[in-house]
Amino acid sequence: MRSYGELLRIREIWTTLLLAMFTRIPLFSLGTVLTLHVVTSLGMKYSSAGLVTTVFTIAGMISSPWRGSMVDRRGLRRTMMPSLIVVTAIWLVAPWLDYLPLLAVVAVGGLWNYPVYTVPRQVLIARAPLSRRRAALSLDSVSVEVCYMIGPTVAIIAATTWGTRLTIMACALVAGIGAAGLTILNPPTASEADASGTPAVDAPPRMEASTRPALASLGARGVLNMLRLPRWLTLHTAAILIAVVAAGFALGGMELTAVGQLRAMGAPQAIGWVLAASGLGSAVGGIVYGMLPRGASTPALLMGLGATTALAALAANPWQAAGLLCLAGIFCAPTLTSSIDSLSAAVPARSRGAAIGWQGSCMNAGTAMAAPLVGAAMDASGWRSGYLLAGLLGVVIAVLVLGAVRLHRTRLVHAG
Repeated sequence: MRSYGELLRIREIWTTLLLAMFTRIPLFSLGTVLTLHVVTSLGMKYSSAGLVTTVFTIAGMISSPWRGSMVDRRGLRRTMMPSLIVVTAIWLVAPWLDYLPLLAVVAVGGLWNYPVYTVPRQVLIARAPLSRRRAALSLDSVSVEVCYMIGPTVAIIAATTWGTRLTIMACALVAGIGAAGLTILNPPTASEADASGTPAVDAPPRMEASTRPALASLGARGVLNMLRLPRWLTLHTAAILIAVVAAGFALGGMELTAVGQLRAMGAPQAIGWVLAASGLGSAVGGIVYGMLPRGASTPALLMGLGATTALAALAANPWQAAGLLCLAGIFCAPTLTSSIDSLSAAVPARSRGAAIGWQGSCMNAGTAMAAPLVGAAMDASGWRSGYLLAGLLGVVIAVLVLGAVRLHRTRLVHAG
């Protein structure tokens, strides 16, 4: 635990984690509260509520790399100030709008959302000693798990007590307090070594634009050039992002399948604490991973996540489901931590915010893809097929990513 003690003695690290939790908890709750708001306050169907959360999710996926790139170019304070004004105003007004105007402002709010994934991770990477970077990112992953465990539960209690309109406004104000604190504190998002252009001693060699393996080699060079892929997108970094999509798919599929499983078992009241067991496993896994003397590769951890997710299909009662999902959760935070660590080492410091933003978008994309695909598998073959699809797909992607990473290293050796 000495690594964590050393990190938490650095003022910018513990204050950033604390303020990030103030921002993340209400923002992570908005999807749940919006669903309740559309169904109860506006009196519409769940399909209409689902469209609102889908719009919010897609806007956030677009926003994450864009806002991360803005942090790279303009700095934290100039990035956060417009969000403080736009996001706070939107969520104070949104609860009082009819459905169609609500859809529009939710999209704008998602686009200008606070970069709650990018900024804390950039600060931790910049301020943590290189030997403690993995432990710092593990702290952030554990913090995210805690926010996901606390936020929706508190939001549901608040919405049923005070109503959805006041709850949405309270979420906006609490998130604004955390974001304003980060803006005032203005912690560094790049280290002195980054500013001087000195590469990290343990960073893998990067490929220049002339030698990096272009994905356009598959015959789509013109299309890819038109899309203006970032220069840091190599075969290595693309493989990591694909692994993150697979991790998001496994986690989204795990959550959806658990709900269907417990309903089929006649124990819907157990959904909350069974899913909490998964979150607890992830928090424990993140803490232990940050304490290890050496990390593990992202594809290896993804393989563990996929295998243990598929293993949950063996559960015969809620207690077994909780135990197996806790086991699967142990690989969750380490997989995401490893992906961020690998990306931050593989891309130039001036593009780190954009890369971390893409990591968050890929995670959300995988989660969004899981809902229809895993749901279709469950409808066709029962809830066990949901775990099998989510888990085995993760294992297959892990094997492919591992091959891509090795191919990247081989090309680097030949290019050198």
